Order: sequence, then structure tokens, then C-alpha cells
Amino acid sequence: WWLGVALVGGGRADGKVAVRFPATREEAEFDLADVRPHLEWVAGEWRSPEDMETSKRTLYAKGTQIEVARLEADSVVAWFPAIVAKTIWKNNLLVEYPFWKGSELCNEIIDIKHIRPCPPRASVISFCVNDDVEGFQDDGWWPGKITEIHPKLTYTFKSATSGKKVQLHQNTLRLRYDWTDNQWKQVAQNLSGTKFTGGDRVEVSSDEEGFHGAWFQGTVVKSVGHKFLVEYDALKDDDETTPLKETIGEEHIRPSPPAIPVTNGFKVLDEIDAYTNDGWWVGVISEVLSNQKYKVYFKAYKEQDEFELEQLRRHCDWVGGRWIQASLVTSTAYPLPRI
Repeated sequence: WWLGVALVGGGRADGKVAVRFPATREEAEFDLADVRPHLEWVAGEWRSPEDMETSKRTLYAKGTQIEVARLEADSVVAWFPAIVAKTIWKNNLLVEYPFWKGSELCNEIIDIKHIRPCPPRASVISFCVNDDVEGFQDDGWWPGKITEIHPKLTYTFKSATSGKKVQLHQNTLRLRYDWTDNQWKQVAQNLSGTKFTGGDRVEVSSDEEGFHGAWFQGTVVKSVGHKFLVEYDALKDDDETTPLKETIGEEHIRPSPPAIPVTNGFKVLDEIDAYTNDGWWVGVISEVLSNQKYKVYFKAYKEQDEFELEQLRRHCDWVGGRWIQASLVTSTAYPLPRI
């Protein structure tokens, strides 16, 4: 006896019942005599799954936005955005594909082993050649690599499944993450660490108390093993005139971030960097005083101060060898192209 779900209208005049097997994603027809209701043996008695309130045990309640695996030869080749329409017992879901091409809303009954939450979503400023990414094509996200970089935020995407190449806009690309042990893990980009040479413009952070969230500008003088000798722009030596030089570990150094134009000013809650005390300090816009003046709140220190627009820049994080604008957060909306 194999566990399945009788489809709506499965009992027909010819005595046949259409059954869906969520674990294997197959459908078959059976004589009515070969189908029986499913029961669970619980605490010494047979119980119907509908009476066990199993829907409360699943992470994927009705309305949850998820992604469903597309399988070929039992291997995942793509992920398709979907919505949970109904929970069926504790391991099966009825899902709908709202972005499926065609006039009708497609749906499917599947086992939860074939789904995952929507992955983290970040505003990537730029991709790099050989980045492992997913490209949105044919209603789903397909894995592949960036092979070429073109003007106007366009890239050549090579599909890992078909090997075909196509040009995609940055809005239809995302970094690749795997759902492993109930947590997201970014696919390694084969980066052995950013290499700096003499003359490179960089920014340096510190673990010392009172410097959390600050980055100080400087120039690499030379590499010293796995560290770098950096001369700061604004920080001075003990004589208060000579630029300070320090040997910095690679975990505390990053390239200078890109200059991101601020055409319409900032809004309340925008994450920014404010230039003060010889460095760039991460903060949040707490109040817009005018088009050229803002109040900034520094959460790490529970302090607030006023800044001119020219003293502010958009906050970026250096993650996995690339610049990502704002903090990485798990998306609660469909991870679809933002065009």
C-alpha cells in the first residue's frame, strides 16, 4: 500500500480513481477497490490525518511563499516560485504557481522534501565572471555561471543544465544559495581572499572597543605575508602630523566601495555611512531635515547626530568578494525580476 492523495473528482463513473503520489510526483489511475482511506496508528488507535491538526506542525502554512524543485532524472535543475494553497497531512502541500505562463493558475500536490523557503535576497551591485548564480528563465530560477560582463548591468549567463548562453539583466540574476540543514548557505565562489598590492585604495576596520561599525580609508603600502601595511588618509601617528601606518590582517581590510549616486537624497530608515571622527560609520537615517541635511542614528552607540548630504554615502557590505548594497535579508516576497 502506497501513500497518495486522491485528486478532486478522482472517483469517476467508470470506477477509476486518479491518485497523486507527492513523494515521487507521479500520478496513476486505480480501480476503486484498490484504494482505501489513509489512517495513522497513534497511541493504540487508528486516526484520520484530518483529525490530527497536522497542518499546525508544518513551517509552510497556507499563503507561505516558497520555491518548488524542478527535477530531471531525480536531480534538481531549477526552482519555481509558488504559494502554499493548502496543507495535506504533515508532509504534503497543495501549491500554486502564480507566474506560470498561460491563462490558468497551475497547481500541484507535492511532498515537502521538494520545496524550500524563498532564499535570501540582496541588492548586488555587480557580479563577477565565474560567479555561481541563478538566472530567471521560463518561470523559474536556473543555476549557472556568469561568463561575460556587458554594459548597462547585463551579463552572459551560461546554464548549468543545458550549457546554453544568454544575456540577462542584473534584475534577473541572483547569487546562488543552498538550503542545507534548515539554513541558507551561499555557494562558494572559489575566492581565495582579496589580493591587494601597493597603491591599492582600501578601507580598514577594527575590533577595538569604540570602533565597531567604522571603516577608515587608506592606501596599501605593501603586502606582509598574509597581511598588508596600510597608510591611513586621516589617522595620524603619535606626533599628530605623520600619517599612521599599520599592518592589517586580511579579515579587517576591504577595497574602497563603489561611489553610488544619490540622486533623490535619502529616506528615513535608509542604511548609510556617515563621515565623522576620521572614518565612515554605519548608521540609519532617523529624520530628514531638508534635501541636504539629515539626522543619523548610530545603533551601536545609541547616539544621534546631524550631517550634510556630502558627509553621507549609501552603506555597502563586502561579502564573498563582491559589493552588496544594504544588509542581506531573507525575502518575504517572490524573488522575481525587478524590472
